[in-house]
Amino acid sequence: MIKKHKIKKVTVLLLIGMFVLVACTGGRKEKTNPQTEIKEIVEQVKPTINVYIENSGSMDGYVKGVTEFEQAIYSYLSDIKISGVSDRLNLFYINSQTIPIDSIADIDIISDFIEKLEPADFQRRGGNRGNTDISDVIKRVLTDTKPNSISILISDFVFSPSSTKNPEEYMLNQEIGIKNTMATKFQIKNAAFVVYQLHSQFNGIFYYYDKNIGREQGKHYNGSRPFYVWILGDVKNVSELCRQVPKTKFRGQNSIKEFSVMAGNKDVNYAVKPHSGNFDLSRQNTKTEITNLAKDSRSGKVTFSVNIDLANLLLDNSYLTNAANYELNTNDYQLNIKVCPPNEQGYTHTLNFTSGSVHKGVVSVKLKKQKPLPQWIEDANDTDGSQPELGKTYGVKFLIEGVFEGFTQKDKYYTEIQINIK
Repeated sequence: MIKKHKIKKVTVLLLIGMFVLVACTGGRKEKTNPQTEIKEIVEQVKPTINVYIENSGSMDGYVKGVTEFEQAIYSYLSDIKISGVSDRLNLFYINSQTIPIDSIADIDIISDFIEKLEPADFQRRGGNRGNTDISDVIKRVLTDTKPNSISILISDFVFSPSSTKNPEEYMLNQEIGIKNTMATKFQIKNAAFVVYQLHSQFNGIFYYYDKNIGREQGKHYNGSRPFYVWILGDVKNVSELCRQVPKTKFRGQNSIKEFSVMAGNKDVNYAVKPHSGNFDLSRQNTKTEITNLAKDSRSGKVTFSVNIDLANLLLDNSYLTNAANYELNTNDYQLNIKVCPPNEQGYTHTLNFTSGSVHKGVVSVKLKKQKPLPQWIEDANDTDGSQPELGKTYGVKFLIEGVFEGFTQKDKYYTEIQINIK
């Protein structure tokens, strides 16, 4: 037991030490803030990347011999490792259970892993490969995705219910189940979801649901089949991964379809563009407030522009420059969007506003979440599933919609900006 007089002595010594420290620094505050230093250390922690390759029986045909599937995954994983975006890259097979394969320490392990990608290795690793429910696989990956991790799920994403009287109703229920998993078990609030559709030579058993007999059947198929790469994680981590390792890093692919969605209500950097119309910038708020707005003498129109940084929204320019994807709180102004040239401020786009007359007040602009889903997902969705169709996957739309609904059930917008016209 420590005696009280010893505690007092230690306290006095600590106070003396603090007095000496202040005296030596002349009473000045240190430039570094402990909270800032802690924050910087936390921000430097790189996310763990967990890669799940679904290895149910329907995937065997993608790894028989040397295929585009193997080339694409090999090049992508290699570039992730080389980029340094993560210090830890874990490999798993996944079917009825999650099977750890390796934690990649160097490029040689990736090479060895790809070389062993064969149907025999898929079978040797175990798990129930015959009746893997892809929606259950998705739910498990969603549940296991931690706040500072990125999950990459690679699969053909074919819906293959072992037996059901109504497959369409079954798929709709699975979509709702995925959405509910997003709402109740997915641990990342500020999340992002990216889907890539790729293609590969396939030589194996094509599994399908036979509506005539009410259960799954299989037939041999040798030809091209689509497969998909899903990426899930915190939007900053996913955005950095996509920036350092873009979809062009998938080797052997002529055309890659892409879709992304993220949690909404993002703060973005924006400011009124000086000299973009006949107006003054407010002295109190030069970035978001306009005064003395008037018609331009040459065009006879009221105009002003806003520069904005949309780089972290994981949306392509075709979406970001489409005025139909923006919602204004007023019909007084018309909007068009252009891509910014490179600039020191980091702005990516310019929102241009025009009107026939001056209208004062707050102009609110919201960037809507994409609905309906892009046409390529509708085109990729096989509604029959009895025959392998080029570029199509049975029920894939329901799976993607399940995750999408999980992202949009609480908010309908990616971001909002406001300009005050006085």
